[in-house]
Amino acid sequence: MLAIPTTPHDIADPEEDDQMDAELLQPGQRIAALTGLTACGEIGDRLAFAGGVVVDADASQLAGGAGGETVDATGWIALPPLADLHAHLDKGYTWTSFGQPEGSLDDAIACWIDHGEHHSSDDIKTGARRHLVAALHAGVTAVRSHTNYHLGDDPLRGVRALIELRDEFAGIVDLQIVASPGASDGPDDLGRAAVALGIDLIGGFPHLAEDPRADLERNAAFAEEFGLGVDLHTDETLDAASTGLAELAARTRHWPAGVIRSAGHCVSLSMQDAETRARTLAAVAEAGVSIITNPLTNLYLQGWQHPVATPRGIPPLREILAAGITLAAGGDNVQDPFNPLGNADMVDVASELVVAGHLTPAEAWHVSSHGGRAAFGLPPARGRVGDVADVVLVRAAHTAEALAERAPDRIVIRDGRVIAVRRRVVSSVLDLRALPTPPSAPTSEGALL
Repeated sequence: MLAIPTTPHDIADPEEDDQMDAELLQPGQRIAALTGLTACGEIGDRLAFAGGVVVDADASQLAGGAGGETVDATGWIALPPLADLHAHLDKGYTWTSFGQPEGSLDDAIACWIDHGEHHSSDDIKTGARRHLVAALHAGVTAVRSHTNYHLGDDPLRGVRALIELRDEFAGIVDLQIVASPGASDGPDDLGRAAVALGIDLIGGFPHLAEDPRADLERNAAFAEEFGLGVDLHTDETLDAASTGLAELAARTRHWPAGVIRSAGHCVSLSMQDAETRARTLAAVAEAGVSIITNPLTNLYLQGWQHPVATPRGIPPLREILAAGITLAAGGDNVQDPFNPLGNADMVDVASELVVAGHLTPAEAWHVSSHGGRAAFGLPPARGRVGDVADVVLVRAAHTAEALAERAPDRIVIRDGRVIAVRRRVVSSVLDLRALPTPPSAPTSEGALL
């Protein structure tokens, strides 16, 4: 498990009777209360924590001490923590070593097949740890990652690497592991070995199989055998005839409510007519299937064959929400053959949900936080009394500004304790305070401030 300082010797405490400025917070410090917040969404100007949950700030004694610091958070907003529900930790940061490829989904898969055999267990673990640390600094406290059965003599090396990291990051970043066999992998022999190692969910790519319906049945039956849920790459194609989402809903509608069934991508839904979409979404809502959209990667991978009026590759997000379906989001790929530009920051994903998905900033953060936690099976972290004491402090006036500015200053609080701090430090010759003398004359643009 990652070590975070927790003792008075590790952290210099301010005077107990004084409120601490949020700017001075460091990882490891415990928070009793936040005051002076800029109200944002459901969270007002104060939050209080006790026993790992949010308590009534009005009924609490807002004073520091054994329960933690009382923090002056003037100039900050408190937002729910982010959740990345579709990652590929076993592939991260391979774009350069795999030849800097570019192209469609088919091109990326071909590149992975060409190079994946030489991607060692150490390579996987190094990239995955880097990804999780970046996510933590960004305020992502839950990640669901797929891993392939890898080419070469040790096909389960990705599974083992992620299980080790799941233990290492326990209590800081929750990690769910999805073992995703290809159409030629099994799932029988390798799948049984992966289950024995301790995976959380069964994955797969039915839309890539010669018989998608048979592949879906294979994965669903295997999950049922072991009492596990599924998270399947579903309809990641612009072909409107791909109807795996509706088939997944039909196949899992009888499953108990607590068993996870998630569909990632669902790109073909954006190409189908209104009647088909409505029928499919009604079935998905009834079956309790969650949908995970991955805008960054699908904007990159889809539409290479359509240079004019290029399809966006994003499902109809507002229709999904209106149908009462749990909608989550994922960063998907981080600097690998499937996306050279991912960075493990769900703020970038939420921003694309606004720009390309046409959600409001508040809706986009909701999908990237509440929606992800619900699909993951985590308790709510909305800032309401009784919710877990998990928030992300962002120096911004509102959610739209946080997304527009990419929230450079963030303080991540989990279980009432600071677990990460990210601050922007900038300077330039245009900062008058840093210059020995002021400019000789103002410019036509006015003074440089």
